[in-house]
Amino acid sequence: MTGRPHICVVSTTALIVHFFLKPHLRALAETCDVTLALNPENDAYTPPLSLPVSFTSIDIKRPIAPYHDFLALFQLFRLFRRKRVDLVWTVAPKAGLLGMVAALLAGVPARVFIFQGEVWASRRGLLRWLLKTADRVTAACATHILAVSESERVFLEAEGVVPQGRVKVFGAGSIGGVDLDRFRPNPEARAVVRAELSIPQDATLALFVGRLTADKGIFELAEVFGKIASDQPDLWLLWVGPDEEKAASKIKSLMGCGAVRSRFVGFTGSPERYMAASDFICLPSRREGFAMVIVEAAATGLPAIGSRIYGISDTVADEKTGLLYDGGDSRQLAEAIIRLASDTKFRMHLAAAARARAVEHFSQSEVVGRYRDFLCGLASLAARTTQD
Repeated sequence: MTGRPHICVVSTTALIVHFFLKPHLRALAETCDVTLALNPENDAYTPPLSLPVSFTSIDIKRPIAPYHDFLALFQLFRLFRRKRVDLVWTVAPKAGLLGMVAALLAGVPARVFIFQGEVWASRRGLLRWLLKTADRVTAACATHILAVSESERVFLEAEGVVPQGRVKVFGAGSIGGVDLDRFRPNPEARAVVRAELSIPQDATLALFVGRLTADKGIFELAEVFGKIASDQPDLWLLWVGPDEEKAASKIKSLMGCGAVRSRFVGFTGSPERYMAASDFICLPSRREGFAMVIVEAAATGLPAIGSRIYGISDTVADEKTGLLYDGGDSRQLAEAIIRLASDTKFRMHLAAAARARAVEHFSQSEVVGRYRDFLCGLASLAARTTQD
């Protein structure tokens, strides 16, 4: 026993940790013993995490898998009991459900779940009910509930997933903030990346960053780009992110002749390079808890086009740092893209305001500090209570 509180963080995949949680884990490890439990086989392409924490492999599958889910539940229960964990913090729906239930059964005194966007928000019928019920169970098992945006908190309460007053949102939102030294305007990177990808230096480059999945609105974006490409000869589109659903071929087909002015980059540990090379970012998602990629792009000096949904509306000030459109309305999306592509002065005005907002509200050191203080404070209190 070290005398320090013991925190266990449970995630379905290392990819979530890589993009969102590394600063938190480093900060937590300064004053707490930290165990990270996840399935390393999910998103195996993720680079080594290299963190000052203990690692435990848990057989958590992404899809519904009753046998593996029960096995993962038992593994988590045994882990929490063996290590006498003071606080469990779970991230992502599957890890949240299994982790919160196991922590409750194991008698862990502090149980924290963070909502980051609801899978069921874009579903219908029985599947929506099932996934929504799972989130209700997760929330009921947690002692503390967090959300990454104010609009998500309102959505969760309106949908009856959590009672009013139970959800906490830190500051202006987000789970990790943005590293302002890493995400910043970089003219040198802009020139280098465009040369690497054979994109003209004077082209107007639109950017998509994220997993190439239907929920991100990728097919809508591809179809719109294909329709407007012939009338926008200087407009290019860059796709950055892992192709988990083998969607690239369909995207190219939907872009038609416009595909020759598009480029695909798979998973990257350096999204800031491609942001620096671009002129604006498009995120036509159907669901988002908090569109962190928009804040990162803003810090790099990019305005955004995003669907008007919870989780994106927190990151884009319409007509001030970017443009919002009604999700699913292809005409509005096309108009927004054409507007930013053709009006350089307006685009630059939005870019300056976007960076200023990112600097003011989403500094990583401040955001991570709030999570560290909250989690370490809870864990310390739980440890003292247990000892007494």
